[in-house]
Amino acid sequence: MTALDPASEQPSPKKTYRVMAGFALAIILLIGLAIYSLSRMQAAPWTSSLPDPTIEAKTPRDLPQFEHDEGSRHLSSQQFAGNWTLLSFWSITCAPCLIEMPSLNQLNQSWAGPELQIMTINVDEAKTENLEAAKAFLSESGIELTTYFDSKNQLANAFGVTEYPKHFLVGPDGKIIWEASGAFRWTEAQTRDQLIRLMERQAPELPQDPVE
Repeated sequence: MTALDPASEQPSPKKTYRVMAGFALAIILLIGLAIYSLSRMQAAPWTSSLPDPTIEAKTPRDLPQFEHDEGSRHLSSQQFAGNWTLLSFWSITCAPCLIEMPSLNQLNQSWAGPELQIMTINVDEAKTENLEAAKAFLSESGIELTTYFDSKNQLANAFGVTEYPKHFLVGPDGKIIWEASGAFRWTEAQTRDQLIRLMERQAPELPQDPVE
């Protein structure tokens, strides 16, 4: 039996180069595909898969009483008085929340009805990767909504929130007049019209000056 030369078992430099080049080409193709897919996702109306909300008045209930401190920031139930507020609870672990958030942000940017503040409450725990990921998501997605971080679930418990996303429409009189669970498409004209009609119908009457 003829002994094999160990050197003959080693791949030739040309073969090694071809294998490495093949791997490099595959990686480049995968990166290109990922970039293309991301650009298509950003350009396409990818929130179109979400349903439109049905915004109709429900039996009003009082806004819960709460005090929330977040470093130098403070939020209390008293701050809702005199303002219309759309409040949305969300988490970074909630995929529908992340799909919906740009739509809420666009609603805020294009709003042209009665004065309305749109506020979100993130419920991810403090000092966790989830909380840092939530902050990074807001920054990288260009979300400009006022956001509070309810890391101890103080606000979620006060509102009785057990699923996400959860939305509340609060009137100037401190009454919750509409609430719903689930991710929605907020950018349609029909949605804005529903909000405006409900706000106009439910606007609290201002006290009249006595007639002399």
